[in-house]
Amino acid sequence: MNDLARATADSIGDVAGDLSTASALYTVHPDPTPAGTLAAITRGTPQALGLALVQRGVGTLLAGTGEPVPVESLPNKDIDRITVALVRDQSGATVVLTAAPLTGTDWLILVTTGLKIPAHTLSGQPAEALLLTTVDGQVVKSRGAFDPKYQPMVTAASTNSTAVGSIVGDAGKGPVVDGARTTPIAVYAPILTGDPARPLGLNLVLVGSAPSQGTAQTPVETAWVTAVLAAAVLASLALLGFGFVVPLRRLRAEALGGHRRRKYRLREAAVVSATLRDEILPVKRGWISARLFVVLAVAPLLLCSAAIGVIAGEAVPNVPDLVVQGERGLAEVTAGALRDQMSASLSDLRTFATRATGDVASLKPALANLMTQNKRYRSVYVTDANGAVQVDAGRAPLRTIERPPGGSGLHQQNTAGRIPVLYASTPLPDRSHVLIGELDVTRLSSILRRSAGNGKLVDSGLRTLASADGYRAFDVLSDQALRQSVTDALGGVGRPGTDQIDGQWYVVAAATVTGSPSTDPLRWTVVLEQPLTTLPLPDNVVRRYALFAALAVGAAGLLLLGWYHLCFVRPLRRLAAAAVNLEQGDLKTVIYPERLNEIGTLSQCLDDARRQRTATTAPVPLLV
Repeated sequence: MNDLARATADSIGDVAGDLSTASALYTVHPDPTPAGTLAAITRGTPQALGLALVQRGVGTLLAGTGEPVPVESLPNKDIDRITVALVRDQSGATVVLTAAPLTGTDWLILVTTGLKIPAHTLSGQPAEALLLTTVDGQVVKSRGAFDPKYQPMVTAASTNSTAVGSIVGDAGKGPVVDGARTTPIAVYAPILTGDPARPLGLNLVLVGSAPSQGTAQTPVETAWVTAVLAAAVLASLALLGFGFVVPLRRLRAEALGGHRRRKYRLREAAVVSATLRDEILPVKRGWISARLFVVLAVAPLLLCSAAIGVIAGEAVPNVPDLVVQGERGLAEVTAGALRDQMSASLSDLRTFATRATGDVASLKPALANLMTQNKRYRSVYVTDANGAVQVDAGRAPLRTIERPPGGSGLHQQNTAGRIPVLYASTPLPDRSHVLIGELDVTRLSSILRRSAGNGKLVDSGLRTLASADGYRAFDVLSDQALRQSVTDALGGVGRPGTDQIDGQWYVVAAATVTGSPSTDPLRWTVVLEQPLTTLPLPDNVVRRYALFAALAVGAAGLLLLGWYHLCFVRPLRRLAAAAVNLEQGDLKTVIYPERLNEIGTLSQCLDDARRQRTATTAPVPLLV
């Protein structure tokens, strides 16, 4: 939806660019009369409904052509930069009013243009309507039809349209599709123009319906995930409680004289117990160290979380056909945006060429203005008949010197190298010079980045020209699924689908950059690949829940293991080592309690036993 809104904003912004270029060219060959000036500007703005030349500051009409321009609708008539506003003409229709000051004069140029909706929409079932609305919900332009009962939803979407979002209606209240009720939905996005982007007061709203969600067929059921992880938690806590904590408490009670002698499986507990009773410690099988026991007790927790994480990570979500077709529509929208950008670049040059008369060197300021107003170019220059650059603006040309192609059109010069050289060209009126505009590949990549997933623009040889992610120029598509998708699209039978690429599942769709006489000969194609795990699907919600639960339980298991090891296992092992030294006759080393817990109590009892043995073994003085 954001792509469609940007395409609409681009079509509005193109008028401002054309107007700026026409104004810059006017300064090369100015006309002192308002009528002559307006005639020159008219040739550079072919999409205008009406044009007017007014006195700056007061708004007095000096000349006009085409449909009447609502001059009174421009609130500020003393402007110093291009201004775009949404107004109503005399018939009540909503039009775009673009105003620009004419350099070197006290005149303003006013141009009205109609609103256009992008030709490519997210088509599919059920049917959709694409609307241009004002902030109060009034529909000023539409493509397709929608049920009037959805008007409140359209109004709400228009009012809330400060960012891309959606409004979902009542479940099951949409039309019946394939025998099943659907849910109405409205997706909206604001139209932003200018730099920096500002709201125009116009919104793009897509009204349609989606299948009502039934019981989700999920690869990993949340109930099973919860049950397994809960069982693992209980098992680990039970092992730690009955196999570690309870024996320590019994040993403490025995040391304090409150319980009878017991047998212990923990090696450290058995050593301390024997030392307290001053017994020789026999070596028995079946004993287990405290460290190994704690690791084994926490192991079910870690193993279950790891197993669920692996299962959830490798699970392939079920993708409805509506989502797959939506990816195809997204590819068509992206291809349409690229086509419009490239077609507009050629249109800019053709418009520029109509006024580029006289000395070629005098065109440099106008070329610089063309670069400033149109970010789609990396450089613009004029060459002679042999391709040598005569005057330029922007960065250094990448195109190698060769005779320019005849006529006007879009071209790809190289199929290898560091950067693709893509350019538009058109001859100047003198027929001895050619105007060339090299396209900025970074700009093309930014259009691809508007779409979700990874988009690539490839030529007819399946070589990469631009990409949403990092890439090397002219890398040939290596994956068979992507190659087949592009081949099908070039053959006119694009088939979107799901395929496995490098071990991960993607939705793959392709669309050709066609629909314009200037782009059709290029045979370029947009191919999109989006990971299934990033799609807004019920299965992915469950998958993320399973991964989060597994990660949380695994982290809790590691924390539990570390806590037991630091607070219980290590002090208990040191206490057992001190008990062995005491049993071996070390009566000088004082045994200090490290913590105020069961092990601290055992340390005090063991030190008491040391002091008692020290007193018993002390020599008795002889009486003389």
